[in-house]
Amino acid sequence: MIKIDLDFKPIQTSPFTLKVKIKAKLWSVINSTVYRYSPFFFRKFRVALVKAFGGKIEWSCSLDRRSRIDHPWNLIMGDLSSLGEDSWAYCLDKILIGEKCCIGKDVYLLTGSHDVSTESFDLLTRPIKIKSNTWIATGCYILPGVELGSFNVVAAGSVVTKSFDDNCIVGGNPAKYIKDRSIKQF
Repeated sequence: MIKIDLDFKPIQTSPFTLKVKIKAKLWSVINSTVYRYSPFFFRKFRVALVKAFGGKIEWSCSLDRRSRIDHPWNLIMGDLSSLGEDSWAYCLDKILIGEKCCIGKDVYLLTGSHDVSTESFDLLTRPIKIKSNTWIATGCYILPGVELGSFNVVAAGSVVTKSFDDNCIVGGNPAKYIKDRSIKQF
């Protein structure tokens, strides 16, 4: 039986150094002002801001002005990939997005969680890897440690808790394999 201490008040402390905390706070201010209020056609400007904070993203990427990126120095994006409106890249660990990926509106890429077996809810992080030509539709959650293969489709509203191989269509909560993705040849 688990004994519950009703007076226990967990203290969540950040494992990050002061330098990282300051850099994250500075980026947060830029992300919520200059980045967010830049006109929709200033895509390269937003890419430049992310690059200035250490993000490794290609100039051809499209970052919606209403997307949120935390710790951009952990973000890697390939050619012609996009991050949609109101999406959140929570880069406490690496997030790798391959070429020609579409990260839809309201998609959360979450690399951090907490260890619920400890009193202090220690921070746990694991990277996310999304291979080339993958589409993550509106309203999905991609959880820490997930790897999505090339040419995958994640159905709208899905919660992806495990990895999937190439050419899969997945969906649901938790996301399950639906079928192989077959691409028509013209």
